[in-house]
Amino acid sequence: MKELDFKQGRLSFHDETLEMVPSLPEQVEMRVRLFVVDENGLIETGFFSFEQLQGLLVSHKVLWLHLSGSLGTEFWKEVKTFLDLTDEQVKYLRSPHSKAFFEDFHNGMFLTLPRPSVSDQVDAIETVNYFVTKNVLVSRQFSHDNAFSLVSHRLMEKAEYFSPDRADRLTAELIHDVIEAYFALLQLGGTKLEAIQNKIIKRPGKEELALINKAQQVIWIFLNYVWPIETALQIMHRSTNPIMSEDGRQHLGFRQEEAGAVVRLFETYRAMSYNLMDVYVSGLSLRTNESTVVLTMIATLFLPPSLIAGIYGMNFNIPEVHVTFGYYFCLASMVVVSGGLLIWLKLKGFIDL
Repeated sequence: MKELDFKQGRLSFHDETLEMVPSLPEQVEMRVRLFVVDENGLIETGFFSFEQLQGLLVSHKVLWLHLSGSLGTEFWKEVKTFLDLTDEQVKYLRSPHSKAFFEDFHNGMFLTLPRPSVSDQVDAIETVNYFVTKNVLVSRQFSHDNAFSLVSHRLMEKAEYFSPDRADRLTAELIHDVIEAYFALLQLGGTKLEAIQNKIIKRPGKEELALINKAQQVIWIFLNYVWPIETALQIMHRSTNPIMSEDGRQHLGFRQEEAGAVVRLFETYRAMSYNLMDVYVSGLSLRTNESTVVLTMIATLFLPPSLIAGIYGMNFNIPEVHVTFGYYFCLASMVVVSGGLLIWLKLKGFIDL
């Protein structure tokens, strides 16, 4: 496996290149959060040392260690010893990955999922790694976006109603949080698509065309991240690893169905973004037709006066030229004929004034 740079752990959408580019610095402050699960539910406690974790495993059902930021070599050695990991497994856990995938091991299960950063911009996605043993879950993210703050508080509020015996049940809840982030992203994205459509209907132009292109590119990028999630969860659900309990497998099946729903919604939004191009072309054609109607109406109204002026401008001896008020009579004729034509066009419904 090729190990990616730490900066690849969080990618942001670049408006000019329309690509996802690294958005993290070389180093981010290390943060460690420790949660325990007992008969009273999920509880957050302070992390001091890995020796402390050994003692907590005796008195608690499940330990959840959430790591974020840049972690030093010595810290990873402690993680390796605590979980009895191989060098390859440590590399899996500490490094970002380009797509979601699942890997079964004799001593645990590894899963990596891309999680969107939901804000007003919806412009970032971050890798989140999981290593699951029977009673220990280690989650690893790269920024300080507090990916699981909401789900951890929600689980702590459930108290004794959430007290699983194995770590796979807790993992299913964290996967649910990732999928919920995609649903939130889709909700915000749908609002933006409607705003683009309203702009197109009012006045299609170059700015609206650029917005359509950006929307299509963003949806396609996120869709490429979502597809492997469904596949990874399918493989994980079919795993025969003894670490997986029936309760965990059941809830993982729920997550698999949710991931499939996310994929279908992204495909729907992708179709909507392409339909926006049809709306843009239709709006542009409508604007062209309106301009053509206005120009045609102007040309039609000036045609009779031009005809009258052309007749009386011929180099012949025309009787009306010698009439005392012939000039004013000619001007009045032009106005009357053009005005009558304008009224006739209005009554027939050819113009809407």
